[in-house]
Amino acid sequence: MTEVNEPIRVGLIGLGRSGWKIHADGLAKLDEFQIVAAADPDAARCIEAKNRFGCTTYSDPKSLLSDPQVELVIVATPSHTHVPLGVAALHADKHVVIEKPLAQSVAEVDKLLAAANKTGRILTCFQNNRFEPIYTSIRDIIDSGRLGELVLIRRAIHRYTRRSDWQTLRKYGGGELPNTASHFLDQLLLLLDDTPIDLLADLRHTVSAGDAEDHVKLVLKPKTGPLIDLESSSVIAAGQPGWLIAGTTGTLTTIETTIHVKWYDPSTVEKIAVTEGAAPGRTYVGGKKISWNEETITTEPGGTKRTLDFYQHLARTVRHGADLYVTPETVRRQIGIIERARRQTGLL
Repeated sequence: MTEVNEPIRVGLIGLGRSGWKIHADGLAKLDEFQIVAAADPDAARCIEAKNRFGCTTYSDPKSLLSDPQVELVIVATPSHTHVPLGVAALHADKHVVIEKPLAQSVAEVDKLLAAANKTGRILTCFQNNRFEPIYTSIRDIIDSGRLGELVLIRRAIHRYTRRSDWQTLRKYGGGELPNTASHFLDQLLLLLDDTPIDLLADLRHTVSAGDAEDHVKLVLKPKTGPLIDLESSSVIAAGQPGWLIAGTTGTLTTIETTIHVKWYDPSTVEKIAVTEGAAPGRTYVGGKKISWNEETITTEPGGTKRTLDFYQHLARTVRHGADLYVTPETVRRQIGIIERARRQTGLL
């Protein structure tokens, strides 16, 4: 029987950029986890993992899944393999973390959910940007009510990057939408009520290799709540503020890790009424001048902190029965938007 204070024994599938530089590096800093097995078809990477962690290594993921010492499997492989490996790991009686994107379609998410429900194992997706310090600060500002009723939330991730790796190919589940924009779509959807959403999508393949989109523009119009505008692009060399949130009593903008908030207290201004006819004094400004408040908040970079927070929350779930922080049900909504955007634009 596993003791609650024992490290969670991890089997890591995939030792590429994400598996090695994000998951392995993060877990190495946490006493709550121990990497006991790793799988990768690259023999040199397996040797590197064995030397670093003293773990058992495999060239085939199936061998890792049959390893009885593994209790949590991390799937950090190319996107098109996430669902089959995730389902196999669940049926091998392992808890499972799947790199984003969780799946390629809602039907695939439901397949994962069915396997998790049948086996009683924990299933989660590595949406570590939910723990991004600037994002958690933004949520606190929204919850404070300073911005009033939200009208517009705009999220922009701009850079000029000509990628040429596997994530530029649709046959591997590549593309800007599932592999980069999904992080920020996940953040944005958490700011909305569970309400029907109209979607306008523009996905384009521009400067990268391959055939997948490297420019994403999504406009989400929920039945209730603010309009959502998301741009995640590899073809914009001169970027704009990362966040712009406009409300009836204030506005928030960000540059890198710095937040600027400008707002006023509505109780300090008089109500205004329409004046028909000629504008008094030929002016179009209603009411007295507003006394604005301004605040600048500098947050710490996300970096490794997002990964550590994700796994520390997961450790509490696995060992102590705490509520799962990133549930597959919440990620299912995101995958639904991604699937709709692909169908709308023909980039399936």
